[in-house]
Amino acid sequence: MKKLALIIGLLTSIYATSNAQVRWEFNYFALEIGMHHNFAGAPDTLTNLVVKTDQGSIPVYPVQNVEYTPGYSVGMQFHHDFNNDKTGIVFGINYSSYAASARYSSADKAVELKQTNRITCVCFPVLFKFGHQIYNNQGYFYIGGQYNLNLGMSTIEKLKGSSTKVKHNQDKEAYNAFSTPIFVGFNYKLFNMRFSVMPQSFINKDYSIAIGNGDNRQTITPYDVHPGAMFYVSTSFIIPISQWTTNRSYLLSKIF
Repeated sequence: MKKLALIIGLLTSIYATSNAQVRWEFNYFALEIGMHHNFAGAPDTLTNLVVKTDQGSIPVYPVQNVEYTPGYSVGMQFHHDFNNDKTGIVFGINYSSYAASARYSSADKAVELKQTNRITCVCFPVLFKFGHQIYNNQGYFYIGGQYNLNLGMSTIEKLKGSSTKVKHNQDKEAYNAFSTPIFVGFNYKLFNMRFSVMPQSFINKDYSIAIGNGDNRQTITPYDVHPGAMFYVSTSFIIPISQWTTNRSYLLSKIF
């Protein structure tokens, strides 16, 4: 997070020192602050998940419903709008957190578990935007892709009726080193909405662990039944660091 703040500060400094020399009407930086909204369900089958209780280890099974899990994103974009003011290209860098949740219950429904897998990553999006007077209106549609460099994954488990959450930081082998979402979206003024698909989830489906001792020792792949793709919606505020913004805000005109 500190590294991302340093990068944003550096890019902002470049903008401030270059503004007097470059025509920034069609080339500008923008701040991005937003959220990711994931709607995921449990795997179709799961045979190796157990919950430890006072009565011993109880196996739990997927509950087939949709779980909403939020994430977040903060970063910086660089926009190059072509002179026709109808098309442009955007490069970005951001620090993001994505998550997916699922519920499991015992056969008699007495025990219910909510499990959330969350990944943090540094992301490098590239997108092509198009519209009418995209700079003046800040209204456009876009398509693009993104490279996510995954930094770490944690699993959070919470039993129904309990206020305690148990968090486990997973091994590097439990998640993929990178992900490559593709997306479409639109921007209107400061509001941005994006629809994305991650063809390969951040979870490593081939990850295996050994459990038990002696003759009872066995190797399991806890994530092999999880969905391979991940769909999510992102909403954010895109704030241009340019005259477009300062002309509309007296306070910002004094800052920039």
